[in-house]
Amino acid sequence: MDLKQELKISKALEPGHELALSILLTREYVSHIQEREVFEPEGVSSQQYNILRILRGGPTEGYMIKELRSRVIYRFADVPRLVNRLQAQKLVVRTPCPHDRRGSMVRITEKGLALEARVHERLDALMAHMDRALQPEERKQLVGYLERLRDDYRERLD
Repeated sequence: MDLKQELKISKALEPGHELALSILLTREYVSHIQEREVFEPEGVSSQQYNILRILRGGPTEGYMIKELRSRVIYRFADVPRLVNRLQAQKLVVRTPCPHDRRGSMVRITEKGLALEARVHERLDALMAHMDRALQPEERKQLVGYLERLRDDYRERLD
């Protein structure tokens, strides 16, 4: 469906507005479907899952909070608060950092690994569905365009 039709916009959109609205609406769809079909059934948020995924792929001793913060998708997430919630569910553990007394190391528990694996399986199924909407060359082009946009915006964040 055409963006203007879907949002019931009758006036012409400036190119930048059309692009931003299209990206935001698509993100909203993907996010809503992920929450409903992947994360909510397992009792975890997408941000919490992102932390678990990072820890699963990381070193066995875990990561410091500041390292997790630099790796998360949600750039403005309150990582210490997310870790506290995961710790309350016994999905991660925090231990004092041997190299930095001000920090703590966070690592995933067996319970966290099991949850991450279940969510990962659900997410893989959903991503396979998403992948079928574009041809491989189209996907490659879209990813390239989005990288250019992020690069342009990243400069404004610094």
